[in-house]
Amino acid sequence: MNEKKFQHVEGKYVRIKDLKMYYEEYGYGYPLILIHGGASSIQMWDHQIPDFSSFFKVIAVDCRGQGKTNNPSGEFHYKQMADDFANLIKKLELEKVLICGWSDGAQIALEMGLLYPELAKALIVGGALLDVSQEMIEGMKAIGTEGPGKINYEHLEKSLPCFVKLLKEHHSFVYGEEYWKEMLANITKMWLDPKEFLGDKVKKIPTPSLILQGDRDDYIPISDAIKMHELMPKTELAIIPNANHDVYETSTEIFNKITLGFLLRQTKDDE
Repeated sequence: MNEKKFQHVEGKYVRIKDLKMYYEEYGYGYPLILIHGGASSIQMWDHQIPDFSSFFKVIAVDCRGQGKTNNPSGEFHYKQMADDFANLIKKLELEKVLICGWSDGAQIALEMGLLYPELAKALIVGGALLDVSQEMIEGMKAIGTEGPGKINYEHLEKSLPCFVKLLKEHHSFVYGEEYWKEMLANITKMWLDPKEFLGDKVKKIPTPSLILQGDRDDYIPISDAIKMHELMPKTELAIIPNANHDVYETSTEIFNKITLGFLLRQTKDDE
């Protein structure tokens, strides 16, 4: 695990109609797009970018309405964000790319595999759901989510002050320090909406994919990872032991080793 504090480069923006997507580039080689989890930002990948950029041209992106990317519609939908990334890939004049997504990023990766298979050479699908899980519902209640779009902010700030501090830091760039409340309310509508998830439709995804999860994930049942592996025609499955939903941070070494191993196998003929 790289213990050095990671320094972000000065990023760039791609304009897609009224959306301004912020991204940062690192390294050289085959393009690898990193898609962070929900209510997070590029900074989620601080423990991955140094290792990944030793082998690939890493393009880390702030998703719609998060980090330094705006959100003109104010809404969050996985399909809409997959459209955003498809447009980003075309704007950057890339062909087939590698896509590594975690949590919400993995839901977006699945949508891209289904809707834009011509753009994706391989997918990392980490911590993804086939449908809203009971674990997700209970986890949302524990942090003060009383229903889709209904947040008890006082409870959240008292119970998870460090999390709220990070939300303010990560999401104040476009709309100000209090935007995190609006963002969190709107994104929970997506998290708790069964229509946002692909379910058995994942069997139509032709892209080689690594399904990755921690065995102690608080929100994602292992059965979802296993079912994806069984339904999708070209998958590998990795369950990381003694690891929760933050496995990319808490088990960095094994996460990076497994992920890089898969990605390098997918690009060995391009060397």
